[in-house]
Amino acid sequence: MEEKFGWITTELNQVAEIIMGQSPPSSTYNENDIGLPFFQGKAEFTELYPIVSKWCSEPNKIAESNDILISVRAPVGATNIANQKCCIGRGLAAIRYPDCNKYVFYFLRLIEKELDKKGTGTTFKAISGSVLKSEKIPLAPLPEQRVIVSKIEQLFSELDNGISNLKLAQEQLKVYRQAVLKKAFEGELTKKWREQQTDLPDAGDLLEQIRKEREEATKSSDKKGKKSKPPTGTELADLPMIPKKWMWVKLDYLGDLGRGKSKHRPRNDKILFGGKYPFIQTGEVKAANHTIKSFEKTYSDFGLAQSKLWPKGTLCITIAANIAETAFLGFDGCFPDSIVGFTATENIIMKEYIYYFFKVNQSKIEAFAPATAQKNINLNTLENLIVPYCSLLEQKAIVQEIETRLSVCDKIEQDIETNLEKAEALRQSILKKAFEGKLLNERELAEVRGAEDWEPAEVLLKRIRAERVRNGKK
Repeated sequence: MEEKFGWITTELNQVAEIIMGQSPPSSTYNENDIGLPFFQGKAEFTELYPIVSKWCSEPNKIAESNDILISVRAPVGATNIANQKCCIGRGLAAIRYPDCNKYVFYFLRLIEKELDKKGTGTTFKAISGSVLKSEKIPLAPLPEQRVIVSKIEQLFSELDNGISNLKLAQEQLKVYRQAVLKKAFEGELTKKWREQQTDLPDAGDLLEQIRKEREEATKSSDKKGKKSKPPTGTELADLPMIPKKWMWVKLDYLGDLGRGKSKHRPRNDKILFGGKYPFIQTGEVKAANHTIKSFEKTYSDFGLAQSKLWPKGTLCITIAANIAETAFLGFDGCFPDSIVGFTATENIIMKEYIYYFFKVNQSKIEAFAPATAQKNINLNTLENLIVPYCSLLEQKAIVQEIETRLSVCDKIEQDIETNLEKAEALRQSILKKAFEGKLLNERELAEVRGAEDWEPAEVLLKRIRAERVRNGKK
């Protein structure tokens, strides 16, 4: 790193006092505001100051207000500033640089990833006090340090404002997506389209079509037809208005619903896995964007024998842990009984129509789950979901309207993500320039070098050492 006029490079412990944390006996911890706030690591950090959730009545290692707190284990390098006197555990170190603590703070934020790479250990990464103390820091004259910090914070403030606007746009997109889906299933998106049609079936025609398709499906399979009951007046009472030629039907009128199978116990028996048959879990349904394209585990032939192979295109619906998450199988695969497979009766319903129905109603469906530690719903809950039903022709128009609008949202969201990544890269670029002595312009440099207390960093370092001697510190 090129040294600028008046700068020097020195070790961190030559500039600042470094106090390695040490955890006091657990018997001294409390949640009753007795003693000093106690911090153990990054888990308590916010953007700038840590959150107090625990106190220590007999503190061992103490950080003063305005000390920099740095995580030295699991993970390494994250920083905060103490906004009050506090006790620090062995997951933290306190760095005390009273002249301009934010200068050291921002330098540590610049080298966070480098510090993390220096971490050692098998269970979790950690750095020792000697590694932290020997870290090299470019030291600018004190007036220049203050202006550098001020310039960083000015630029960060502008950057944060831009990031805030991008994140607001992300939230607005979520709201818009839900509004699109809501209007779709109330008939609003296809209102003009309907007005142009002359031969759409009415509700009675639709019901008769469903009845015939169900009879045909029953004849062509070995299963006995279900005697599903239509929605009652009570069930329909709180539902929104739908167009005249639409009707409400229960989901099991529109296709087959079946739970996945995983009969063998224990479920994690090694004999089940390692074959060629994809095994899908609830987390993979949740993580998928429309279609499941990857998987972590596969079933063996033994695993398949106690399960079921569902065909590509099956709509997977989670009923445990992650409730009412949906995605289509991108290949033939197996899944456990925490996932339900839906196979649409294609002559009367589009599976994509049902997919988007779940997207708009997920929170409502999740509310059916009892308030237990492991939330779940049963197959009966899904079978009795009431779906706004319209002609197959209109379903196609609805799905097209939804996907046209959501594809625009996807493009905007990708642009936002790209800009957020650029913003974080710019943040690091600002810090890099700051500690290379390239952040201030000529006018700003001339002003700081004309300050009454300006002195080369080498003189500043001698003064820091003399101050420590006077204070009786090594």
